[in-house]
Amino acid sequence: MYKNKFVLAISMVFALAACTTVQSGEQSNLKLGTSAIQFAAQTKCNHDIDDFAAWKIASKLMTKTQKKEKKTQICKCVGKNAPTVLSPSELALAAVDSKARTTLTGVAVAKTMNACVSEVVK
Repeated sequence: MYKNKFVLAISMVFALAACTTVQSGEQSNLKLGTSAIQFAAQTKCNHDIDDFAAWKIASKLMTKTQKKEKKTQICKCVGKNAPTVLSPSELALAAVDSKARTTLTGVAVAKTMNACVSEVVK
């Protein structure tokens, strides 16, 4: 009888430990995915900002110095906000799959660029 309870208790401990490890792994992937998307989105923004219609209009009357400052602010905003428009599963996928990361970065930049241009240029 005591052996059965002991075996059951040990089994429960291992089962709980396995759940904790899985959750820790998922959280780790989310953090990695978030960091990867933030960095990639900011980089993509810096590369592509001149092609966005909202930026073209907003920057028409700016000096070169103003454009440089605003681009930096906008791309920081895009990098910061890009992970918020993706689901946790997409962020986890971005952590482990470079092709998915590239695609998801494009989606996130497209979803955040106009809002960031409006926010920074007001």
